[in-house]
Amino acid sequence: MKTLSETLARDGNNFDLIRLCAALAVMLGHSYGICGARSFELLVRFTHRESFGSLAVYAFFLISGLLVSASYARQSSPTRFVGLRAARIWPGAIVCAMFTALVVGPLFTSIPLAEYFSNPATYRWLAHNMSLIGSVGGSLPGVFDRNRLGFVVNGAVTTLPIELECYAIILIAGTLGLGANSRRGTIIVVGVVGVIFAYFVKHPPVHITLGGFFVKRILYSFYPVPFFLLGMLLYSFRTRVILHWLPALSLLVGYVALRFTPMGTILLYPAFAYGVLWLASLRQLRWLKPKYDYSYGIYLYGFVIQQTIVAVNPTLSNYLSVAIAIPITVVLAALSWHILERPCLIWMHARHRSADLQAAEVSPA
Repeated sequence: MKTLSETLARDGNNFDLIRLCAALAVMLGHSYGICGARSFELLVRFTHRESFGSLAVYAFFLISGLLVSASYARQSSPTRFVGLRAARIWPGAIVCAMFTALVVGPLFTSIPLAEYFSNPATYRWLAHNMSLIGSVGGSLPGVFDRNRLGFVVNGAVTTLPIELECYAIILIAGTLGLGANSRRGTIIVVGVVGVIFAYFVKHPPVHITLGGFFVKRILYSFYPVPFFLLGMLLYSFRTRVILHWLPALSLLVGYVALRFTPMGTILLYPAFAYGVLWLASLRQLRWLKPKYDYSYGIYLYGFVIQQTIVAVNPTLSNYLSVAIAIPITVVLAALSWHILERPCLIWMHARHRSADLQAAEVSPA
C-alpha cells in the first residue's frame, strides 16, 4: 500500500510505462477508423461507451494533471514552468508537422508537386500544426484523399492544443497564488474551471473554440479535460490518497457487475482513474519501465504512419496494418527523443542551473 505522494517520487512509479501503453493503445484504437474495420473494437463492445483510444487519452490527461502540477510546484518561477513545458511539447510537434507536410505530403499527394507546394493550404496546415494554435491535424492538398480518413492527416495531434490550454490553467492559477502547493487554491481553481467547463459543454461558445476544449471528440463518451482537473486535485491531496489493490478491485468488480445500468456508467470513470494510479504504484511492474520516454513521439507519428500504410495497401486488416505501423513509429519516436526532445529538455534544465549559479554568485549571502 502506497500513498500517491510516494508514487510520485522519482523512480517510484510506472507512469512512463502507462504512457507508453496508452500511446500504443491510441494507435490500436485509430486503426479501426483508418482501416475501415467492419466490427467495433473489443473495448467498445465491452463498455458500450469508450474505446482503447479514448481511455488512453483520458490516462494521458490524468497523468498530465498530476505531473504538470508537480512540475509547477518544483519551479521557482512561472517563466521556468513555461520554458520546460515549451521544451517538452513544441520541438517534437514542430518537427512532426514538418515531416508530415514536407516529406509525407509530397509522397502521398494525388496532385502535381508544383501545385502542392504552391497551394496556400499546405502552408496554413504547416503553420497551424507547428504552432498548435487553432484547428490542427486537418487535411493537406490531395494527401491521403483515397483513404477513409483522408480529411485528417494526423488526427492524434488534435488533443495537443487542449493539453496546452490545461497547462495554462495551472500557470494562471499559480500566478494568482492558487498554485499546486495550495489545497484550498487548487479546490477553488478546479471548482471554477469545472463550472465554466460544464456550462460551455451545455452551451457551446460560438466565437471561441479553444481548439475543441469544450467539444466532445468523435467516438468519445466523455471529455479529456475533467481528467486533467482530477489530476490537479489529486496532486494537492497526494499525501492522503491511498493506492491499494482492494479499492481498485472493488471498483472494477462493481463496474463489471453493473455496466449495463446507469450506475455502471457512473462507476466506469472512477474505476478507470483509480486503476491507472494503482497500476502506477505497483513495484511488480517496475522492471517493465522503459528506459526512454518514447510515448510522445509514438503519439505524434502513429496516426500519420498508419495513414501511409493504408494508402500503400488499403486491403490490409486493421490488426496487420497497426502491427506494421508500430515498429516504424517506434523508430521515429526514438529518433525524436534522442535527437530532439531529450536534448531540448537537457538544454532547458542546464539554462536553469546556470541561472541559479549566477544568482548565487551575486547574492549577498
